[in-house]
Amino acid sequence: MSNLNSNITSLFNSLNTNSAGNSGSLGGIDLAGYAAVKNGSLGKLTKAYYAEGTGRTDSTAKSEITSKTAVKKAAAREEVDRSGLTTLKKEANELKSSAEALGKDDLWKGADGKADMNKVASAVKDFANNYNKVIDQASKVNSKEVAQDTKFMTGMTDTFSKVLGKIGISVGDDGKMTVDEEVLKKADVATAKSLFNGNATYGSQIADKANAISKDTEISTGLYGSDASVSSALSSVYNQFI
Repeated sequence: MSNLNSNITSLFNSLNTNSAGNSGSLGGIDLAGYAAVKNGSLGKLTKAYYAEGTGRTDSTAKSEITSKTAVKKAAAREEVDRSGLTTLKKEANELKSSAEALGKDDLWKGADGKADMNKVASAVKDFANNYNKVIDQASKVNSKEVAQDTKFMTGMTDTFSKVLGKIGISVGDDGKMTVDEEVLKKADVATAKSLFNGNATYGSQIADKANAISKDTEISTGLYGSDASVSSALSSVYNQFI
């Protein structure tokens, strides 16, 4: 600190002395002082002086700024993730409902005892649409439980992919379904029914896993209050850096 005081005092004394007509000045202009200002020496010394006087350095200030930025970004990610989990829960519940609808006996028994494939096709399209929404949304949230159950669900779909293909349901590289409605309407009813109607079918297992994903979102949102705000613990940490 004393060295900084000495350096700064020396510079200012030089300015005063030289401006009085001593060596180092030209026409009242202090060449040494001018050079100090021009090359930034004076500014650096002054900055260092005040930094040392407050016990702060450039590295300390930068470290605090970095910490604040990191906490703000973390809070922002938490908020986005909370919204994503809320959306995922809703979509997982819709997938569960559409899978269960395909498992109902009434869907496979029309007035004449035969399945109305137009209604079946509509139900399958609804199921595929909800399935794709869950796959897409699950990839946007940060939850180990969701990731595990989603992986199980897509694995189950891969296992049944050949049979699904027979009734017009194809699975892309992204794991999402595409339904060829015309193929589905002309598909073998027994094959389609075996996929969705009854216990331990593909459809029933997807319904179970969709229900599990819905519950996973509740576990992952445990950090949040009932009003969907950031928990007091996270808020307390965040506020320390604001």
